[in-house]
Amino acid sequence: MTPFASLVLGLSTLAGGEALAQDLPARNLPAGDATPHAEMALAGLGSPVTLERSAQFDVAGPAGVLRVLVSAPTAPPPPSGYGVIYAIDAGWTFGTLRDTLRLQGGDAPRGPTVVVALGWPVPDLIDLPRRGPDLVGSNAAATLALLTDTIVPRIEAALPVDPAHRMILGHSFGGAFALRAGLTHPELFSHIAAGSPSIWTDPDWFLRTPPPQAGAPKVLVTLGALEFPEAAAAAGTPPERVDRLRARDMAGRAEAMATRLGTQAEIVDGASHGSSVPAFLARAAGFLWR
Repeated sequence: MTPFASLVLGLSTLAGGEALAQDLPARNLPAGDATPHAEMALAGLGSPVTLERSAQFDVAGPAGVLRVLVSAPTAPPPPSGYGVIYAIDAGWTFGTLRDTLRLQGGDAPRGPTVVVALGWPVPDLIDLPRRGPDLVGSNAAATLALLTDTIVPRIEAALPVDPAHRMILGHSFGGAFALRAGLTHPELFSHIAAGSPSIWTDPDWFLRTPPPQAGAPKVLVTLGALEFPEAAAAAGTPPERVDRLRARDMAGRAEAMATRLGTQAEIVDGASHGSSVPAFLARAAGFLWR
C-alpha cells in the first residue's frame, strides 16, 4: 500500500468510515426572523466549506462528549512518523494551526505534522459552560484520561507518529491543562506549548509540585505584553480588566512557572491575552521541531 493510500485509510478510519473530507459541524438554520442575517446570506451563496485531509469524530467520556478534529499533512510520513500536536480548544486552534503548519512546511528542519484538536460538540466547537470544568475544574482529570487513554491511541493506531515530536498545546485554561498533562505524563509528551497559561487556577500545584527530571518535556510558555498590569493600564485597558490581571497575577505566575521549568516566557509585543493566540500558535508550530 502506498503512503498516500495508508493516509487516506487512516483518516477514513478515524472518521468512522465516513468521507475523507469532513466539514465542521453544520449549524441548523432556524426558520423565520430568528435566523442571523449572515447565516441566511451564506446559505444562499452555496454549500459549506470542506477541508481536505481532515476528519472528525466524537468521544464519550465521564464528563460528556468531546469532538476531535484531525488534519494530516500532504507529505507522506517520514520513517520515524509524523510530528503531532494535540491542541485544546479546537474552535480557536485547529484552523490556525493547520494553516500555519502548511505555510511553514518548507522551512527546514520542520517535519510534516498532524494536528489533533479537542473541542465540544457545538457549532463553534467551544462550549463555554463546560470549558472551565473540563480543563481546570472538577472534570479536568477525566478529560486528561480521555485524551491519554482513548484519543491518543485511536489517532496513533491510524497515523504513524514520532514520539519524539508529540506536543500537547493549549492557551489560557487550555495552557494550564497542557502544562498539567505534559508534566504528569512526560513519557507521553515530548513538548508542551502553553500560551498565557492560567496558573492562577491552581497556583499551589503548578508552583510547588516538583517538575519531572529525567525525560522532562521541552516547554514553551508565551504571554501577551499587555497581560502585564502596568502595560495594560498604559495601553488603555479597562480598569476592571487591569484589576483582574493584577489579582490573578497572570503574567507573574506564568513567568515563575516558566522559570521553574528551566525556560523563559516569550513575550508577544503589543498583544493582549486573546490577541496573542495567533503568534503563540505560530511559535509552537516551530517549537515542536527544535
